[in-house]
Amino acid sequence: MDTLTNSQDFSNVDLSLESLAEELYNIQSFNKDVILDSFDIDDYDHTQLDTTIDFNKFKVGLSILKISSKGKSQRKKLIFDLARNQIVCGKKKKVNFSEIDEIRVGHKTNIFNQFKSSKNLKEDIESIQQSFSILFSGNLRKTMDFICSDIPERRQIVSALYHIVQESKSVNNEYNFVRREWDRIGKDSIDFSTLKKILARLNFTTSDAVLHNLMKFTDANSDYHLDFSEFSNLLKLLRSHPEMKPVFYKYNGGNGEWIPIQGMIDFFKIEQCEVWTVEQCRDLIRKYHHERLDCISFENFEEFICGEANLAQYPHTSTVYQDTTKPLSYYFINSSHNTYLSGHQLKGLSTSEMYTNTLRQGCKCVELDVWDGNDGDPIIFHGNTLTSQIKFSHVCETIKARGFETSPFPVILSLEVHCSVPQQIMMAKHMKEIFGEMLPTPLPDGTKELPSLDSLKYKILLKGHTSHGHANTGGLSSSQSNIQTDENDDGAVDLTEYDEVDDRTTSSSSSSSSFSLSFGSSSSKKKKAATKIKIAPEFEELIYLVSHGFKSGNTTKEIPSYKIHSLVEEKVKQLVQSEPQEIVEASQNHLLRVYPRGTRFDSSNFDPMPSWSIGCQLVALNQQTSSEPMWINDGMFSDNGACGYVLKPPCLLPGECETYNPTSPERIKSSKYSRLIVNVISARQLPKYTKSTKGEVIDPYVTLSIIGTHFDQKVEKTKVIDNNGFNPHWGEEFEFPLYNSQLSMLLIRVDDKDKVGHNRIGHHCIRVENIRPGYRILKLKNNFNRTIPLANLLCKFTFVE
Repeated sequence: MDTLTNSQDFSNVDLSLESLAEELYNIQSFNKDVILDSFDIDDYDHTQLDTTIDFNKFKVGLSILKISSKGKSQRKKLIFDLARNQIVCGKKKKVNFSEIDEIRVGHKTNIFNQFKSSKNLKEDIESIQQSFSILFSGNLRKTMDFICSDIPERRQIVSALYHIVQESKSVNNEYNFVRREWDRIGKDSIDFSTLKKILARLNFTTSDAVLHNLMKFTDANSDYHLDFSEFSNLLKLLRSHPEMKPVFYKYNGGNGEWIPIQGMIDFFKIEQCEVWTVEQCRDLIRKYHHERLDCISFENFEEFICGEANLAQYPHTSTVYQDTTKPLSYYFINSSHNTYLSGHQLKGLSTSEMYTNTLRQGCKCVELDVWDGNDGDPIIFHGNTLTSQIKFSHVCETIKARGFETSPFPVILSLEVHCSVPQQIMMAKHMKEIFGEMLPTPLPDGTKELPSLDSLKYKILLKGHTSHGHANTGGLSSSQSNIQTDENDDGAVDLTEYDEVDDRTTSSSSSSSSFSLSFGSSSSKKKKAATKIKIAPEFEELIYLVSHGFKSGNTTKEIPSYKIHSLVEEKVKQLVQSEPQEIVEASQNHLLRVYPRGTRFDSSNFDPMPSWSIGCQLVALNQQTSSEPMWINDGMFSDNGACGYVLKPPCLLPGECETYNPTSPERIKSSKYSRLIVNVISARQLPKYTKSTKGEVIDPYVTLSIIGTHFDQKVEKTKVIDNNGFNPHWGEEFEFPLYNSQLSMLLIRVDDKDKVGHNRIGHHCIRVENIRPGYRILKLKNNFNRTIPLANLLCKFTFVE
């Protein structure tokens, strides 16, 4: 398909062949700076490069003790291969410097935890100070873990590695991305056939006739070859947005290739719904180093439209801008289910690194499934399965270290305790020693309102059962041989349907400090013999949020606010239909947690929107799994500075919630917008699907979904653009009616039509009321919720109030 024939206009493009090729690219790095975690081990400043370091010894390689994935030490050679831009350890292990996300000094990874356990080490200060780890690539980040011969050697290696990685990341930008593709050719200039191949690798194809014209236009010395500067100018043409020229000419007042300041003011007011002053326009012009300060060129206008300052989401939402003085129950809380698992629910890997990753992504409620350890020390894993095990104490240390990196707001630990009394006491001992003053005093009986978010900064709130919290609970079904399912996913201490049954079969001795734990299958209709397990007073005195069986929304309103319900996803679907208003009112002063049904063995997820629509604050998702529910969750919690807490909209709070019904066909009065119109204009530099056939160019299309309450559900798709992932142009408009824009999300995904099954290229999700009207850029994200280099979507958003 000749995608350029009708869309590209080369007549007015300014090609300055004397300029450096680098000036044609955005030199901002794709990657964030490497994280250096050493402050609690060593006050040495690794960021200051030691001029005495001999880099030659790193090039040749030095002997170092490497810890294997099984926690065993092995002597290896560590090499910094600067020519190939990678670190090499042994014969097989190679990692690109730019893929390294973090360097940790000390024993701070799951592998070091295993090493300490295998050696029966407690606190070997010398070994800790001589050790470091590098973490790299992906959602479940892998590690390489080392012990040096002494502290000075560790300081030199970490300092040298830090600077090499930083340098590698700083050049990981558009220029170097293209330069690497060019260097793979191994020539100073390219002919037509080579040009065709390199463009295919960059995901662009067109007819030979169009490509010949492009090459001729950018071949400055007419030698039928392109050097890197000429090739860069060709890419500049391909990545331009000629579809924006009609908008540009609309406001240029007949001034050719320039928009005067008054035209800029009019553009921002009419198209972007923004008020710009003359001085603000001049500041924008100065950014592009114009000699003239009274107008802007199309090239710079286009650069602004496609730049960081023109993203679709309102800039203020990247900070904590919402009121944080409201009770805890007034906020949606970013929550994780089975946080310790990296994959499958029955046979996956358990790792403390998942807590680090989840907390750093803004999650503020994590789950700990705790069982008796063979050595008397509690462990975390998915009970009665083949998942691996990790120490409870190691996870607590990780939570303390990482829980407040994204924001100071409280971290909630959902404790699913299956331990005997002695190991419950050990749990309490670990938490007191590790968390200390981070553990708040439990709330007094009869509390009717939870404390404010601000008042709980840097606190760790423990959620679990207490004997007094279940004074009306008798014996509960127990069958440890059965895998937990949706009726009792949270196992021993987080009961849903079983609570309802057992609350009706009260035992006269229920006031004692014991209660029963259930491991029964949801398919079991008969109650089995109860097994009572005591709760250690040392443990229950730490519980801040007391798990309590759910009966109805009206019943919930009568109990103390510190009592929390956990509901399986299927139960929420019933409540949305049967008593939505009662649940919304109950959620004013009580926390409601929702978790996946137990049959999601593959760690799949459910749509969080029905739960949010009735006020449930904690929708616990399998955050290790990339899927639409997680993209929606990411869209919600990218709001309010990604701090993990988002203030519920007015329809779910006192003053409006009394008349709100998510299943009503009537438009919510406080809904800001009644319609959203989206014009999908074009995309740039869409990556190939990871399993694409070699040399194949993608055929992209865009799917737009409004996800909200019952009547805010609509899906639209663009046409397919054949053989063009480089600069596809759609120019299609879609309209979405909105009944409640407060809760509505816009999910945009880009796919390749040639693939069957998982064929996503990238996605972007955003709250509807956080979208800026006008011509805006959306950056696409990958499976790991990371921005895809160069890939973006240009859309125009129009709202009707």
